[in-house]
Amino acid sequence: MKISREQMRIIESVLKKVYSQYKNKGLLSIYLWGTVLTEDFNSKSSDIDSIGIVENKAKEKDCKTINECLKESPYQGFKLNYLYLYELNGKKIKSRLARVIHPRLLLLDFKNWKFIVGKRYSRRDFKLREIDFNEAVQLSIIAVKKNHLPFLKKGDFKVTQYFIKHLLKICHYLNERDFGEHGFRYNKLLDKSPQKRKRIVRILLKIRKARWDMSLTKKNLPLLINFVNSLA
Repeated sequence: MKISREQMRIIESVLKKVYSQYKNKGLLSIYLWGTVLTEDFNSKSSDIDSIGIVENKAKEKDCKTINECLKESPYQGFKLNYLYLYELNGKKIKSRLARVIHPRLLLLDFKNWKFIVGKRYSRRDFKLREIDFNEAVQLSIIAVKKNHLPFLKKGDFKVTQYFIKHLLKICHYLNERDFGEHGFRYNKLLDKSPQKRKRIVRILLKIRKARWDMSLTKKNLPLLINFVNSLA
C-alpha cells in the first residue's frame, strides 16, 4: 500500500518545521528514504525514515532531541538520522547511521531519496566514488559480520530487524548484478530472484512478515550464516 498524499503532506510539514528549528545548528537538508517511498509501505508496521545531511558542527544530541519530538507525531517509527557531509566525502565515520550502513551503500540508493527541504544535492556533490553491486554485497557482508553476527552467535537477537534487512538488501544487490538495475521492493524481491536464492528470500520475507520474529530468526540462523559465508 502506498502512503497517501495527506500523510505525505503531514510528514513533509513536520520535517520542514524540524529544518527551520535546526538549520542554524548544522542541519543542511532533509530527505525521506526507504519504505515510506514505495508500495511496500504499511501504515501499521512500516517506519518513516528520513536523513538529515549535516555539517561537522552538528551535534548528535540534537538528533536525539529531534527524534524524541517525532515520537509525538501521529506516525509510529518516524525518525531522522543525521548523516555528516564529510562522511559522504570519505572522511571519518561519526554518525550512527554511517556506522550501521556504509555511506557508499547509502549513496548507491541516493537517486531514490525524496528531497524535502534545505539544500538539494546531486550525487556529484559527494566525493565518495560510486560502487558496483559486487562491492555493495561485500560492504553489506562486512557490516553483517561486524554489527550483527557477534550478537546473534551469543544468543542476543535484538539486532534481528537490522540483520534481516541487510540480508534482504544483499539479495537485491545480487539480483541487480545478475539482471540489471531495478528498484528495491520487498513485494517484488522473490519474483526477481533466481531459483537458487528463492529459499533464502522466502525465509527472510517470512521473518519480515512476522515483524522480525526473533525465534524464527534463531531457527534459521545456521542457514542464514551459511548464506553470508558463501558470498564472502
